[in-house]
Amino acid sequence: MSSTYTQLKDHLTKISHLNHLRRITEWDEAVMMPAGSGEARATALATLSEMIHDMETSEKIKDLIQHAKTESLIDPWEKRNLYLIERNYRRSTCVPARLIAEFTKASSLCEQAWRQLRAENNWKDFLPLLKKSFSLIVEISQSKADALQCDPYDALIDEFSPGFNQAIIDPIFARLKKELPDRVEKIISLQQKEKFLTPQGPFAIDSQRQLGLELMQALGFNFQQGRLDVSHHPFCGGVQEDVRITTRYNENEFISAAMGICHETGHARYEQALPIQWSGQPVGDHLGMAVHESQSLLVEMYACRTREFMEFLSPRVIHFFGDQASLTPDNLYLLYTRVKRGYIRVDADEVTYPLHVILRYELEQQLFKKELTLEDLPDAWNEKMQSYFHLSTVDNYKNGVMQDVHWPVGCFGYFPAYTLGSLIAAQLFSTVTKAHPELFSEIKHGNFSTLFKWLNTHIHSRASSVDVNTLIKDATGSDLDPNYYLAHIDERY
Repeated sequence: MSSTYTQLKDHLTKISHLNHLRRITEWDEAVMMPAGSGEARATALATLSEMIHDMETSEKIKDLIQHAKTESLIDPWEKRNLYLIERNYRRSTCVPARLIAEFTKASSLCEQAWRQLRAENNWKDFLPLLKKSFSLIVEISQSKADALQCDPYDALIDEFSPGFNQAIIDPIFARLKKELPDRVEKIISLQQKEKFLTPQGPFAIDSQRQLGLELMQALGFNFQQGRLDVSHHPFCGGVQEDVRITTRYNENEFISAAMGICHETGHARYEQALPIQWSGQPVGDHLGMAVHESQSLLVEMYACRTREFMEFLSPRVIHFFGDQASLTPDNLYLLYTRVKRGYIRVDADEVTYPLHVILRYELEQQLFKKELTLEDLPDAWNEKMQSYFHLSTVDNYKNGVMQDVHWPVGCFGYFPAYTLGSLIAAQLFSTVTKAHPELFSEIKHGNFSTLFKWLNTHIHSRASSVDVNTLIKDATGSDLDPNYYLAHIDERY
């Protein structure tokens, strides 16, 4: 191994240490930070982000990359790592440090205000903060587009889901947009004939938390290097050695919190299983958010909404909430697989969920094409909700345009990852269940070892050593194909 390449790796490791601190600080901001500390935290994060950006764009990296490229690297992981280092350097150097600092502070303040203003349904006071953050995102995306010779919105998509762009996504989403509405109609019509019981609350928050911890344990979460907390919006944060997941509770029902925990544990298991020997290097990181979402959705939607999982879940729910007729495995399955039109993306079923994502994707496209302004977003959102779900969000900002944390924190281009992740998850789950039909009987007993052993081999352990297309094809034998998802929907419903 070249000494130049070793110096390059050492520099990247130092950057990863600072990113470690940034991610834990961001988790603290969302979970623990006192409300009055927001301005100081935003300023501190802006400074830290600027320091990290300076290290990522230093001339030292440029020189080390050029020297390392002239030397022989035999290990394919080392070659891939050098490729990713250069790729990331090219993306980082096209954005000035000043702009990174301004955006970090603006988006941090926007997110902090969103937590309160969403609860107040206050779009009027939220809009100026969003406009400030969005203007900086537009500037950043244009800088990246100029450097990478691509569309500004594609530059943002690629930031979150490397290997994907609008040219790939548009035909996939067009097909789902065409085929899903009829399926939604048919499934809702069929399910209206089913008789089910609604569990009677209240469901104590502490009991819901204990149930969630049991589910995390069954799914193999490493509590020595992670924890569960509460936030306004469920997320998985932190770093590989210290994974933080959150959920939110509602005393009137326990399903959304339980499934949210299963979802975030899927994210966490991916993070915790990445190859530790490559920690701190780009090749050892996850392969983008589309793959990350495939891991969370595979757990939540594909494994944890099976009839077999309800056999495992039922006695645990009865233990924590008391026996009632609504908590049988059959009734829980009916509850967990209800298809209905709703306002909230994170609570949506797996059939309507892609339409929530397509709605946001289309609005983002219009924003970056300047066909839509932020002032027009609520009306445009309502029009699409009426079209896709027959629901009105007029003056209902908190359950409409303000419901997600992504735009307040500046994550434009992220949303496609959710549906791409679901398509990947369907393909992976179909493949693993055909290879291991015993998996379903194992899930009935809360045993996920076969599933995660397969995922570790085909997804987790490979980290970013290959591109997303190679990863999917190696694992499943074919390119990404939405037919797996549509077949899953048809079979389950």
